[in-house]
Amino acid sequence: MLLVFAQIKTLSAAMACLMLAGISQSMSMIAIAVILMRSASGPFRGRVMGVRMMVIYGLPLGLLAAGSLIDLIGFAATVTLYAGTGLMLAIAMHWRDDLWPLHAPANAR
Repeated sequence: MLLVFAQIKTLSAAMACLMLAGISQSMSMIAIAVILMRSASGPFRGRVMGVRMMVIYGLPLGLLAAGSLIDLIGFAATVTLYAGTGLMLAIAMHWRDDLWPLHAPANAR
């Protein structure tokens, strides 16, 4: 939805797109928290959530970089770059075993 939002020119369509992106993010964050809490044993739940919070601490650095990039290349290009990078990383993590097989000759030690 963010990739679509970056290219939209009308206000009403952009607002609808942001609303859908927010709903999607909220639902996925809740699902991630539930999965983390269900898979972590009781004594480790606080630690797991602490590590999850530490991941979010990198957000301000990305926002600072985004501000500079918006000045250099524009808003639409910056959002497309950020969302495209995230999409590519998600694809790489999902199909990691197929993209980088451990038995490939280049991975031999």
